[in-house]
Amino acid sequence: MKPYATVTSKNGLNERQYPSTDSSVLGTLKYHDQVGLRCKVRAQNIAGDDVWFLLRDKQAWISAKYAALTGTVSYCKDVQPTPLTYSPGAAEAMG
Repeated sequence: MKPYATVTSKNGLNERQYPSTDSSVLGTLKYHDQVGLRCKVRAQNIAGDDVWFLLRDKQAWISAKYAALTGTVSYCKDVQPTPLTYSPGAAEAMG
């Protein structure tokens, strides 16, 4: 089974361009929406949680703080790279 997350915030959850609240909002997920996950990184700390998930079907990030994980997600460095992995924006976002 591929990993997925279920949105736990009653206010919904923003999909971000990079794993940071300073990056652009690409979309919004509603409470209890489920999304497939590709991988995770440690980035901006959100209320004590610094894990962010990269969505499987869209180049967008969500904070793990507001998403319940089902399954196991590898760190992005351990996952097959995509053309965006080494883009200047991705490098800047991940430090």
